[in-house]
Amino acid sequence: MEILAGFVLIFLAVRTFISLLNSFPGLHLPDKKPVSFPKISLLIPARNEEAVIGRLLTSLQQLDYPDFEVLICNDHSSDNTEEILNWFAGEDVRMHWFSGEKLPEDWLGKNFACHQLAQKAVGKYLVFLDADVELSPDAITKSVAFFQEKQLSLLSVFPQQRMESLAEWITVPLMNWILQSLLPMILVQKNRFSSLSAANGQFMMFEAENYRMNQWHSKVRNQNVEDIRLARLMKAKGMKIAVLLGNSDIFCRMYRHFDEAVLGFSRNIHEYFGSSRIIMIGFWLLICIGPVIVWAVFGWTFLCLFAGLVIVNRILVAIASHQNIGLSLFAHPFQMISFTIVAFYNIFRRVKKETIWKGRRIQFNH
Repeated sequence: MEILAGFVLIFLAVRTFISLLNSFPGLHLPDKKPVSFPKISLLIPARNEEAVIGRLLTSLQQLDYPDFEVLICNDHSSDNTEEILNWFAGEDVRMHWFSGEKLPEDWLGKNFACHQLAQKAVGKYLVFLDADVELSPDAITKSVAFFQEKQLSLLSVFPQQRMESLAEWITVPLMNWILQSLLPMILVQKNRFSSLSAANGQFMMFEAENYRMNQWHSKVRNQNVEDIRLARLMKAKGMKIAVLLGNSDIFCRMYRHFDEAVLGFSRNIHEYFGSSRIIMIGFWLLICIGPVIVWAVFGWTFLCLFAGLVIVNRILVAIASHQNIGLSLFAHPFQMISFTIVAFYNIFRRVKKETIWKGRRIQFNH
């Protein structure tokens, strides 16, 4: 038991050190201008997005980038998405939309919508955006500059999350907390190991020629977590990728309700642990049962050390993610409850081998 308790403390200390590394400058879009300003295609898959897509399109109208097009694939929406798209397309000649084709049996909906968008795009760079994202006026200018400077094949950005309810605060920060305390994000760009990969489908930027040569979304056509899979595929082929935090440039209000967040995160949370649900449960045991083990073996002094490391870890993640530190600390125990629910619901859905997302039945392949 002493070895296990010691491992719990060492693991938390390592995670805190990784969080410290991820709080250093260099993981955000630098304020630079591109060498050139080629045409950009901003590509948006949209299925029943009436509540959010207007804000995204409004933010795109305010971009300072001189040459871009906006293409939206209306993926068989049953709400008022089409009416909103008609209005924006009528107001801005840079915006166009089309109705998606019938979903083939071997594709998932978002992947097929992205594939169709890429076929119609004419820009030198392709930027895939989720409908719940918003961009600052200079976000694309900064992204192009960084993409060119680093000679990337893929740039992905984790948006700064906007949270306005208790339900959001106890669920949405989970992904950043896991990512920033397990993965030194600079290594995504600096090393060639495909296992050290990360990406977020809310913002993914490709060089168009590279994309068309490889047909990336076709390669992950039936993958529920296409973003991380794509990042691993590209690194395995020796391509250079980078992942950044979108503070002050790229924003998102992802989920508004607890059940919506649980359903959304449970689809893919195991991918943050190398696609292994066994590792995911091991991580859960270390963070949720670990404090009890430390207390039982070493007593209150080391339990206080454990609590102190947790507090430092959360402060570092909050700073890097531009989250309220006080709320992050207050919400931590509730987030651990949410993490437990999400993780075990992920396992339940894997046993059932399916889930429902935006009215479509999704089969789990992993």
